[in-house]
Amino acid sequence: MQTDRLIGVVVSFYPDKNYGFIQTQTEDTYFFYQSELNYQADFAEGLILKRYEALIGDLVSFVLRPNFRADDPPIATGLVRMINFDRLKMIEMAMKKEYLVGTLKKLGDEFFVKHRETGAWVKVMENSLYKDPKCWMEERIQYWVKFKINLPKGEEKVVAYLLDIPFRGKVKDLILRIENAQKIEGKVVHRSNAGITVVIKDYYINGNLSIKSARTEEEKEYFNQVKLGDFISAYPIDIDLEKELITLDFFRTKAELEMQKDEKSKMVLELHEYPLSYQ
Repeated sequence: MQTDRLIGVVVSFYPDKNYGFIQTQTEDTYFFYQSELNYQADFAEGLILKRYEALIGDLVSFVLRPNFRADDPPIATGLVRMINFDRLKMIEMAMKKEYLVGTLKKLGDEFFVKHRETGAWVKVMENSLYKDPKCWMEERIQYWVKFKINLPKGEEKVVAYLLDIPFRGKVKDLILRIENAQKIEGKVVHRSNAGITVVIKDYYINGNLSIKSARTEEEKEYFNQVKLGDFISAYPIDIDLEKELITLDFFRTKAELEMQKDEKSKMVLELHEYPLSYQ
């Protein structure tokens, strides 16, 4: 086995069959196989320190192992992930755009989005807010979809959240309540210095009330009187698709919060345009 590590990009991978191909800068292409036996062998030989599951576009280092047949080219093994430049570019774009567009793909039993502009592959995160997500996605493979991504510290952990996919009926009703500033009721199941967690039974979702939502002494006193087991009413503000969590506010609606945010931004802008001068 060659011990010098080579560098290449994962150009294809089939997770249901556990194999794929890596291409180097010299355009040499090498087959690799990822099974439990391969992982254990790589660990035993000291080629890897942690398990790596291939994703198209990843830059990896690897070593070559002789093939079982002498006439066949060597096999890539001991894959160690380095970085994915396409996903870094996609993250940069996502921070400037309301949403991204890509092609829905399926590899094995998992769904991915291939970003239209960078070609980055991102795994689709499913959650209980959606209605029949697998059926909906099966019908739209190879079609364009709108999506957002989470923004973790490392691009390796990026996942996509589809925007086109229909929400459950209850969730759609919840979105309407957000827009119409209608309160919802939940049971307090946790309290901490940061806030309150409630179970919103009617919608099969949890809600979070931050202590920061209380701004006056009267509001803080009201907040502090809430106990475990209490049923409370609050305004739904937003839905976090990643955490499957509703942001709540006792005192202000989404529209009021956005208005306050706009006023604060306007004040900051005016200060920059007309800075205070001292004589």
